[in-house]
Amino acid sequence: MEIRMLRQMFQEGLLRTATIIPAPMERDRWMLVFQKANGNQERITKARTENDKVYKRLNGALSDAQDIGFRSVTVEFNES
Repeated sequence: MEIRMLRQMFQEGLLRTATIIPAPMERDRWMLVFQKANGNQERITKARTENDKVYKRLNGALSDAQDIGFRSVTVEFNES
């Protein structure tokens, strides 16, 4: 889902939490996942595509979460 749509969902109270998780099958890459009020999850996609957005740096994911409206974000790391 595109950032503009996620921002609207946040403003409507439909998004509860934002979590940055390691991208599957990609070393040192990240994804941003949102927990919706109904218990489902939503992910940011690349603009005008259905592909999940993968971040090279945590900073990019943090910036997008803040742009959507979140004031706090959880970061999960792979087990070593």
